[in-house]
Amino acid sequence: MLNDASQSPGSVCVVIPMYNAAATIQKTLESLSHQTRLPDNVIVIDDGSSDPGPQIVQNYAAPFPLTLLQQANEGPASARNKGILRAEETFIAFLDADDQWHPQKLEKQLALYAELSRLGHPVGLIDCYQLSEFSDGTRQLEDRRKGGKHFDDFIHANVVNGTSGVLVVREIIVALGGFDPSIHFAEDRLLWTRIAEHWEIHTVPQVLLKRGVDRGNITAQPLKYYPHKVKFIELYLARYGAVLTRQQRIHFVLANHVEFLNAFSRLGAHAQVIMVFRRMLEHSWQALIFLNGKPTLRYLYARLKTLRKAP
Repeated sequence: MLNDASQSPGSVCVVIPMYNAAATIQKTLESLSHQTRLPDNVIVIDDGSSDPGPQIVQNYAAPFPLTLLQQANEGPASARNKGILRAEETFIAFLDADDQWHPQKLEKQLALYAELSRLGHPVGLIDCYQLSEFSDGTRQLEDRRKGGKHFDDFIHANVVNGTSGVLVVREIIVALGGFDPSIHFAEDRLLWTRIAEHWEIHTVPQVLLKRGVDRGNITAQPLKYYPHKVKFIELYLARYGAVLTRQQRIHFVLANHVEFLNAFSRLGAHAQVIMVFRRMLEHSWQALIFLNGKPTLRYLYARLKTLRKAP
């Protein structure tokens, strides 16, 4: 198995996918420059930007090796994979172009990895707590703490607090083939699950990541990304469906659909709410009682609103 427990922490490459992030990439790079343990390499992958973001990266006076790669717009999974393959360091740390790290982020994660490895733990991934700051001023804390085997947890939810908080052993992620570029949503959860099959996942229990969320964020565009969620469900079940119980499969499918049902409902997209709920119901009658019937209530409300609008 990869990841010899006797391995000591080594070099770190930060991989940053970037798409039209001219407004934020400077602060993102500055958060790396302020690290108490500087990265050994930083690779920014421009995913077909049409703004000055690439020029900002080229002009940035970094206290670490900084490389800009460019490609046509293929999505974040493809961009991250390109950085992973270019890197040669022991660890890969992911950072999105609109997020920022706390100055001690790398230092604390590497210290935890060193201690766990000394104790013989087969660690594959370490994350941290994440504070999301939305464009309307609201904040949300992601503080799921991991400490060992978590494969079963990924059946129910993505328990990694945020991709920009992940530090992963490079040889593991390369062996697994990186992110699936055919999907542009939940590709991270699929990869974290594959890591959790064989390696432990741990968390530094501190907020070491600030995530920026605006209207352009993919979770704010459910109509565009729902087909990718549907494909994620198919890929996940093709890989793990045989090891899940019937009830686990039902819960997995309903929970993933309801994520977008709720997003459509918040936007008042009633036709899409109805469409998603019908898909849930086609999979199992348990959609009627799932989450204490809340999706059913959203569906009924959407039906009522569409009936009122009908001529």
